[in-house]
This record gives sequence, C-alpha cells and structure tokens, in this order.
Amino acid sequence: MATISIKIASALYRYTSIIICLQCLILIIVLAVLFPHYQSNITLIIIVISGFTLAISLFFVQSFNKKNVEKPLEMMVNTAHHVIGGLPSERVHLQDIYFSEFKRTAEAINILADKASKDIAELKKLEHVRSQFLGNVSHELRTPIFSIQGYLETLLDGAIDDNQVRRRFVERAHANAIRLNVLLSDLIDISKIESGEMRMSYRYFNLVDIIKDVLTALEYQAQQYQVQLINDIGNEEITVYGDKERIGQALTNLIENAIKYNKSGGNVQIYTDIHIADVIINIKDTGIGIATEHQDRIFERFYRVDKDRSRTVGGSGLGLAIVKHILEAHNSHLKIKSVPESGTCISFALKR
Repeated sequence: MATISIKIASALYRYTSIIICLQCLILIIVLAVLFPHYQSNITLIIIVISGFTLAISLFFVQSFNKKNVEKPLEMMVNTAHHVIGGLPSERVHLQDIYFSEFKRTAEAINILADKASKDIAELKKLEHVRSQFLGNVSHELRTPIFSIQGYLETLLDGAIDDNQVRRRFVERAHANAIRLNVLLSDLIDISKIESGEMRMSYRYFNLVDIIKDVLTALEYQAQQYQVQLINDIGNEEITVYGDKERIGQALTNLIENAIKYNKSGGNVQIYTDIHIADVIINIKDTGIGIATEHQDRIFERFYRVDKDRSRTVGGSGLGLAIVKHILEAHNSHLKIKSVPESGTCISFALKR
C-alpha cells in the first residue's frame, strides 16, 4: 500500500507538469501564428514567463500533493500497518484530509481499527477466562482424585485388614468417585452449552410432574441434611413450554443447592405464581442466605461464597452456571432475594 501511495503521488506530479508544459506550448504556437514578425522575441518572452510560471506552479502542485495526497496516504498506510501488527490504537486524523475519497477510506480504516481493538480486548478477556477455568478445573479434579488415591494407598499399606477402617475408607473413596463423576458430567454439559452443541428440545409439558419427580429424587438427600421439602404447587396441571429434561436439571441443581446450604431442621419450599403469559417458579429456603455482594456472582463457574462449606457439601461448582445457561436458552433469568442467615428465594419464569 505504501508503494501504491508513492506511485499515485508521483503520477499526479508528472501529469500536472505535462499539462502545464502543453499549455505553454499551445500559447507559443498561437502567438507565433498571430504575430509572425515578432516570432523570435515573443517566443523568448513566452518561454521565460512560461518557465517561471511552470516553476511556481510545480512548487504549489508539489506542496498540494504532499499535504493532500502523500501525507494522508502515509497516515492511512501507517494505521493499517499498526492494525495488522496487532497494535490498533493508531487512528487516521480525518481533519487533515482534503479529498472526500481519501476521507471515506480513512473512516473505513478507523472503523476496522476500532473493531480490531474490541476483538483484541475480547480475545484477551477470553484467554484470561480460559486460563482461570483450566486452573479451577485442575483444582476441582485434583481434590477427589487425590482423596481416592490416599484412601486406596492406605488400604494397600495394611488398613484393608481392619474391617471397620476398610469399609469407612471404601465409602469415602466411593463418595469422591461420585463427586468426580458429577464434576465430569457438569464439565461436559457446560462445554456443550457454551459451544452451542447442546440442542434444546422445546415442547409443552406438565410442570407439576417434573417438580414432583425432582423432589422425589432429592428426598433421601434432604433427609440426610435434616431438611424438609415442601411442595406447594398442588396437583392441578400447569402446562409450560420448554425443554422438559433441561428444566428438570435446572430445578434439581437449584433445589439441591437449597438443601446443601440449609440449616439442620430447615425447609425448602417450592411454589408457583401463575400468570396469563408465564409461570413463576419459586424455590425458597431457610438456609444461610447470600450476602448482596455475592448475589451477582454465584452463577459464575466455580464461584464459591463459602469455600470451606463448599468443600464439605461437595458439588462441582458448575451447577448454578449450568442453570443460568439453561434458563437463558429459555429467555428466562434468575432473580434472587436473600438475607444472610435468613434464607434465600430464587425465582424464574417459563412461558405458558
């Protein structure tokens, strides 16, 4: 592009010079025909005047070309080189450009530079997220794997001969294997969701049946945490539109979370608010609550409000992130109302 700009400027310079010379030649011929007796004197005078005029004209033409052709082209070339080189902070100053064609080209280059700046910033952000994600995944995978390894090594070192120790260690290794399986399943799910590979199967279904199935599946876990599950949705059919299996997964993750972070003797209440266009599903618990500064972040991957308690209750750290993606695919969003030590209510809507 730099070579092209130099050629353009040189061509303009040459063509302007040729035009001025031709004009002088035509003037000499015309005067020679009109005044043949003074041909030699007129020719000399015309040549001198023409030469002087030509010199002045070329000076102004050169100055004009340099200011309005070469300089703008050089600015555009330099800006383009910066963008190509990954440094899109350079911009072409439009106020320095005379020709409208150049100005339009400069505007296009500036637009490309702006887009490149945004793309580079987004790539850096994605790279940071990727690195953070890999670090979190490595940590979450390492914990159950090392636990399983530790229990098995202890058994191999002789503890296997003690029936009580053997059973306790095998149970713990089994629990960590389940945790590892949950983590891997959630990793696969969130990877599919974020890459667009997970396809939703939308249809009308009975929300009451799904909630009953989820509560039945979580009843044993609730008993272990001494938490009561309260179904306040009734038995009357509530038809909603969405992916039945994925909504069931989202409800499972939300209710399971409400159980794990509840208080002994507490409860989890599920109820609905039915409207003409949609149904609001509410999951209310009597748990430890969520401070305001954490409420916007609990749906981030691997985000932990209380890391010590999270390690105790287990989980992948991806469950709520998966819920967020599933509901966004249904054009729905989670709403949180929570007071620390007083419980939390999480709500979302589904179309009817």
